[in-house]
Amino acid sequence: MLRSDEELRKLGIDMKGLKPQVVAKLREKAADYASCMAVAKTLTAAAYSMPNAPEAPKPIAEYLAACGMPIVPHTTRCLVCRGLLDFKLFAEAKRGKAEIETSHSNPRLHRPDNVGFAHRACNIAQGNKTLDEFYDWIKEILRATSRCD
Repeated sequence: MLRSDEELRKLGIDMKGLKPQVVAKLREKAADYASCMAVAKTLTAAAYSMPNAPEAPKPIAEYLAACGMPIVPHTTRCLVCRGLLDFKLFAEAKRGKAEIETSHSNPRLHRPDNVGFAHRACNIAQGNKTLDEFYDWIKEILRATSRCD
């Protein structure tokens, strides 16, 4: 959540010292507190719903269920390729290189219905495209390469 320029100045951050394109990107990506909390709940439920995830502590499971986000084992899929994501992939992260990342169907929106987990390679491949743009791009590549046979 991006605070107001006045609040940021009190924290020692002067937005005027940043390049205009950086400020524009920060403002574009900013989300309000409620959206950030909803995303956190969504991702928590998704993590505990992965195969091999630890059992969620009872208060967390009850809280998520009360929020309409029950933990459903073995249901978390990569947002991009739709393959099942295994919790063990978190442990395979190497310095600076996670195997699972948070991902956005539309990289320009930060809402719970737009956020999930993805394989790192899938997330990198999607880049700054929406999922629809990405799938169309892949279809075009497949069409172009099939003509080369």
